[in-house]
Amino acid sequence: MRQTFKVIICLSIFFLLIPALCIAGQYRVTRVVDGDTIVVNYHGKYEKVRLLCVNTPESVHRDKKQNVPMGKVASEYTKHRLNGKYVDLEFEGKQRGYYGRLLAYVFVDSVNFNVELVRQGLSPYYTKYGLSRKYDQEFREAERHAKKNGLNIWGDPDLAKKYLRLKSKWGQKKSSITTVPITIPVQAQSCVYVGSRNSHKFHRPDCRYVKKISPGNRICFDFREEAINMGYTPCKVCKP
Repeated sequence: MRQTFKVIICLSIFFLLIPALCIAGQYRVTRVVDGDTIVVNYHGKYEKVRLLCVNTPESVHRDKKQNVPMGKVASEYTKHRLNGKYVDLEFEGKQRGYYGRLLAYVFVDSVNFNVELVRQGLSPYYTKYGLSRKYDQEFREAERHAKKNGLNIWGDPDLAKKYLRLKSKWGQKKSSITTVPITIPVQAQSCVYVGSRNSHKFHRPDCRYVKKISPGNRICFDFREEAINMGYTPCKVCKP
């Protein structure tokens, strides 16, 4: 009887320890700075983490003119999802940015929170410093979903115009995420409009000229305005 009791006690202790074992090696979020920046306990030090491939509206910028109500919404959302939680960090390319912050994808409950922010319409897919090597398609689909449903920044005409305007400049600087250029093939059928990296025309997916664009040079646009804001003109044949 005593032996059985000891076995039960040992098993109980083992199962109580499982949650602690599961979070071993993860990092606790001690503070949320704003929608795309958090502070974690990283190997015994408090480190700022800048989330890769996202750029939420400002809420704590030194220039108060930069702060907008949507920035507060993004910040509160991140606080709700991450504050006090244990998260995983996944790095891609350089581990630290210009200001010494960690650059990472943040996973909470096995969910890529960077992609979640884009899907919620709290950030565009931010590609100024390069495309995501591993999650490019997830980011594109998340942004397409947010735009289609007019979520948050995509439901605010002024913010939407601002981010579409910025997108025309993204990707022109050398990537700090990747050390070599990466080309990701695009299936024309998955695009609303299709452009080429080698021209300034955009087309409907079924246009005969799209077949002449190699998959590696195709660029997807979800909106006609997006293509025009990026300097592309409509094809005179398919008239998108």
